Amino acid sequence: MPIISPFISFHGRITRRTFWIGLIILTAFSPFAFSTLLSSDPFADMILKAQQLGLKGLIWSVVIIFALAALLTKRLHDRNKTGLYAVLFYGPALLKAVQFYTGYSAGGEWLSSLTDWADGWGWLIGLELGAVGLWFLVELGLYGPVDPNKYGPDPRDD
Repeated sequence: MPIISPFISFHGRITRRTFWIGLIILTAFSPFAFSTLLSSDPFADMILKAQQLGLKGLIWSVVIIFALAALLTKRLHDRNKTGLYAVLFYGPALLKAVQFYTGYSAGGEWLSSLTDWADGWGWLIGLELGAVGLWFLVELGLYGPVDPNKYGPDPRDD
C-alpha cells in the first residue's frame, strides 16, 4: 500500500497501527502545529498565529480534514461500519474551520450567516466534536478488525 493511500482514498481498510501513524502525521502537518513551531511563546499565541493564515489556513485545514476523513472512513470500514459515520466529525470540523479562518465579514452574505450561526452554536459544535472524537479514538484506535467484512480483506494480510 502506497504511503499516501490512507489519506486520499475512501475505499478499503487500514490497521490500527496505520490509523495511529496517520493521526500523528496529520497532527504534525496541521496549521496549528506549524503555527506553534513559528511562535516564541507557543501556548500564548498559537491560535492567533494560526488564524492569521486566513484563506491559506482554511485551504490547509480543508486538505487535512479531507485526509482525516479518508483515514477515519478506512478505519470505520475495518470495524465493519459505513464511512458515513465520519461525517459526524468532519462536517462540524469543516464548519468550525470556515468560521475560524474567515471571521464574520469575509466570504459574502451566505458565508457570513453560516459563520454567525456557527459562532452562536460554537460551544455545541465543539462539544459534539469532542464527544465524537473521543468515540472515534476508542472505537477506531483501540478495537481490532471485524472479519469477515464486506469492505475488503483483512489489512493485516497485506
